[in-house]
Amino acid sequence: MDEEKNSNAVRSAEEKFYEFIEAAAHDLQAPLRKISVLVDRAFRKDEKKFDHDTKEYIRRIESSVDEMKALISGLLRLVETDVAINLHETCDLDKIVRETVENMSEEINVKQVVVHIGPLPTVHGNMRLYTQLFKNLFENAVKFAEAQIDSSVEIKTTTLSDEERNKFHLANEKYYRIEISDNGIGFHSSNEQKIFEPFVRLHPRSEYEGSGLGLFICKKIVARHNGIIYAEGNEKEGARFILILPETP
Repeated sequence: MDEEKNSNAVRSAEEKFYEFIEAAAHDLQAPLRKISVLVDRAFRKDEKKFDHDTKEYIRRIESSVDEMKALISGLLRLVETDVAINLHETCDLDKIVRETVENMSEEINVKQVVVHIGPLPTVHGNMRLYTQLFKNLFENAVKFAEAQIDSSVEIKTTTLSDEERNKFHLANEKYYRIEISDNGIGFHSSNEQKIFEPFVRLHPRSEYEGSGLGLFICKKIVARHNGIIYAEGNEKEGARFILILPETP
């Protein structure tokens, strides 16, 4: 009984916490939009009067506003992973991944990344969250593509064997192992756990954009579906993200 009460108390505290984040994030959007509009108007009105240094200051303001917008957007997506949702929708992961890649065609072409998509299963879960999951993972792979080589991203699937299920202490149900690998800049193996923490950045923001929440959100989404996510990587040799997902959460 005490355990149930504690569990309910924790859940109630979490709900209040995420309600606060959602409210704060929405309230911050209005002043940011106003700053962005006012800076743009000032620049357009007096652009010829500004010297090089002033133009650089304005560029930095605009960059900071964009960073805040990305952070707020990330916080709102984080909240969405914890609201009450339907986890029993039929999700065609093959269709979700192909649509994700199609929607990213511009970024993929700019980075000259070749994407290989192997057959993917249909599972039960939440369509919106699975779409966000693969969007984050593919954006991550494309963002860290190595410029000097023929960049590629591959996704493939196998059914988890009994031995693998036992290794992860999973129930006797059907699970899939989905692997997304790339040959990008990779990361040091000591950071395999760290990259899933919130606001963690392994590289300067000036080199790679992002809120530092993408992989943390992936971890939350996979956990909502009673799955497992982990990563393997080496610097300059690429990264590999492994998803262990149940057919039914």
